[in-house]
Amino acid sequence: MHTADATRPNTPRTKLNHAIHYAKEGHKAEAAELLREVVAAQPVNQAAWLWLSATTTEPVEAKTAFAQAKAINPAHPSLVKAEAWLDHRFIEDTPAVPEAEFDSPLQDSPKRSSKKMLRVFNIVAFGLVVLAIVLGLIVLLLSLIWEVNATAFASGLLTSTPGTVADVAPESVALKMALAEQNWAKAIDILDGLHLAYPDSPFVESYLAYAHTQMGINLRSRGFVEDATRNFDEALALAPDQVRTQQEQRLAEAYLLGVQHYQSGNWPEAIADFETVWAENKSYVNVKDLLFSAYYNHGLALRAAKDFDEAKAALEAATVLHPELSEPRLLLAEIEFDMAPETPLKRPLGKSSLSDRLILVSVAEQRMHVYDGDELVFDFVVSTGEPGRDTAIGEFEILNKIDVAYASTWNLDMPYWMGIYWSGPLQNGIHSLPIVKHTGYKLWDGYLGQRVSYGCVILSDEDSATLYEWTEIGTKVKIVPSFAYWSPNEKSGP
Repeated sequence: MHTADATRPNTPRTKLNHAIHYAKEGHKAEAAELLREVVAAQPVNQAAWLWLSATTTEPVEAKTAFAQAKAINPAHPSLVKAEAWLDHRFIEDTPAVPEAEFDSPLQDSPKRSSKKMLRVFNIVAFGLVVLAIVLGLIVLLLSLIWEVNATAFASGLLTSTPGTVADVAPESVALKMALAEQNWAKAIDILDGLHLAYPDSPFVESYLAYAHTQMGINLRSRGFVEDATRNFDEALALAPDQVRTQQEQRLAEAYLLGVQHYQSGNWPEAIADFETVWAENKSYVNVKDLLFSAYYNHGLALRAAKDFDEAKAALEAATVLHPELSEPRLLLAEIEFDMAPETPLKRPLGKSSLSDRLILVSVAEQRMHVYDGDELVFDFVVSTGEPGRDTAIGEFEILNKIDVAYASTWNLDMPYWMGIYWSGPLQNGIHSLPIVKHTGYKLWDGYLGQRVSYGCVILSDEDSATLYEWTEIGTKVKIVPSFAYWSPNEKSGP
């Protein structure tokens, strides 16, 4: 993508200005993409139609965009120059279509009906222009967001000139209605009949290819990707050079291959396939959730195989896709604990009694000393309550242990929760850096060693996992103003 989602223009006017800037800078593909969004939102925006006719690489779209611009205001001074530029760009691509190809035995001879046909044509042309404008206003007022290329295509048919299939075929009215309603199945059915009647018509082939592409996009957006590929195949058989259809077919094939790998548990291949789709179209149906799940499951498998570095990379990729979910972050903390070197202990864990264990926290030093009998087994940096929300001084014990506690007051997840005392209706405890739910933002990251918490004792993810594994409910906790007031030989408070 040329622009990041965060800076993508939002209003039609802003999008039009950006598109003009891109066109002047030579980025015609980006310009055309924005212009399609503008004409979808504002079907009577003549400037957007003119710029679209000048920037798109698809002849059918360019010609229909110019026709729509001309229908809105036939007296616009830029139309002559725009038409000359259009003829210059696509002069070699414009097929010569003999008028005899569409002759009907029901038509009057030219000599008898030329004046009559001219008068009828003027009336019909004016009526079609009015109809196109009314339809555009209805779309605008009802805030209908049409598929961009479909809007340009339908508008082109509504303003088509005599000599095209859309004007002389008996099915033209039904075809125009199907296109205006984006009823692609009906449009394809009508165009298939016209293709049989006029097998050499480039107009019918172009329109039929376009309808198949739009039908495929509609199916894909509703999750029927496999059905969509069949329509893309049909479109490419008729118009093999259509860039949009080629892209849709390529992404659909990558998506379906990714689903096969996902269902068989081949996580690396599934990730590679879904990443291909994600890189080109981040709104592709289900791809974000499937890619997240593939990364998460890959992380689980790698952790089980003790490939901790690769497991961390997979889980970090998962958190980027869904930062609001706490499961990958909790698993990351567990992996960091798995990766941490073992702390050698003079006395094996588990052989001491609960009464021998003590967690000592110093507010002045912002540190935690953990004792097993007379031996210091852990020395951690902590953060206690900020001024005004001070962590209480006194003797407590571990009241409960929760893998991930939730603080509804601040909307925080608190991994490795070890409750130590009640402060009114709330419980304060020891836990790792809290995570803002639904955003994944890790609160106070980088501030350990300072008084920043709301009253709890905060540890790093690795240290809190270590303490959580070591401690038991009932373990003594003592919080003192400073280590200067206490020594391992003193069993009572300061």
